Amino acid sequence: MKNTSLAIKIALAFAALYIIWGTTYLVIVIGLEDFPPFFLAALRFTIAGFLLIGYCFYKRDDVPTTAAILKNSLLGIIILSGGQGILIWAEQYIASGYAAILVATLPIWYVLIDKKQWSVCFSNPYIVTGILIGFLGILLLFKDHLLTPTISEKEQMGLLASLGVLFSAICWVSGSLYYRYRPTKGTIFSNLGWQLLGAAVFSFVLSFFLGELTNFTFARVSWESWSAVFYLAIGGSIVAFVSYTWLLTKKPSAVVGTYAYINPVIAVFIGWLWADEIIALHQLIGMVIILISAAIVNLSKYKVLQAPKS
Repeated sequence: MKNTSLAIKIALAFAALYIIWGTTYLVIVIGLEDFPPFFLAALRFTIAGFLLIGYCFYKRDDVPTTAAILKNSLLGIIILSGGQGILIWAEQYIASGYAAILVATLPIWYVLIDKKQWSVCFSNPYIVTGILIGFLGILLLFKDHLLTPTISEKEQMGLLASLGVLFSAICWVSGSLYYRYRPTKGTIFSNLGWQLLGAAVFSFVLSFFLGELTNFTFARVSWESWSAVFYLAIGGSIVAFVSYTWLLTKKPSAVVGTYAYINPVIAVFIGWLWADEIIALHQLIGMVIILISAAIVNLSKYKVLQAPKS
């Protein structure tokens, strides 16, 4: 009975990763109908952050030190404002499914940025091959921009947004690796809560200086956009992330990391189904190539790092 209960919890946690994180790309589009991008990010982070910190106070967890709060706040700016805020901004100019395809390059950036594992990873021909295949897929996604001598202003913003998503993935990986190697004392709820609040403050400030609030008014915000904010905050920033962290204690990281292959497929499908988004054939081929690359890199890296030391 106990094993059955655990199996159900694991299945639900994987469903949260696959479905919630896979649908957040389209939900961002819904939120952007009434909210400016960095203000949307700030609201999302604020709601999620206060809920998590409130939960920590309810559980009477130890109050973190000032140094821990500052460290988590800085990580939040890098991981969340950089990793999520820029993604939200980019979805003003590119399809949600296309953004998800670009985010699927995360396993490649983990290898390229994790300097401590270079000697291991770059000595493995499968990992190196996977990275090269991944960059081939990225080049295919940018085919139109690379082959066209002159592009319109709209296409220029699309190119900038695409590069922005890749940069957001690098921010996510850089901050995550720093957190992995220099963990902060405290519970996952406390650390994530302060990261969210740090990102919220930074995103609010950025939104103000970018002039996003000049013509904004809450009176014009629809219930659909408010629903999107709460879905992103509670579903994307709390439920899915906590599920991800818990699964890492129950399953190998390579198995948990399968969300990186499933999310883009879900994002492309629902973007086509509900938002009439069109993904070109070469972009679909690029997605398949990137997903194959991610699978090769992720699984090969797992086998190499799990191999017994001689």
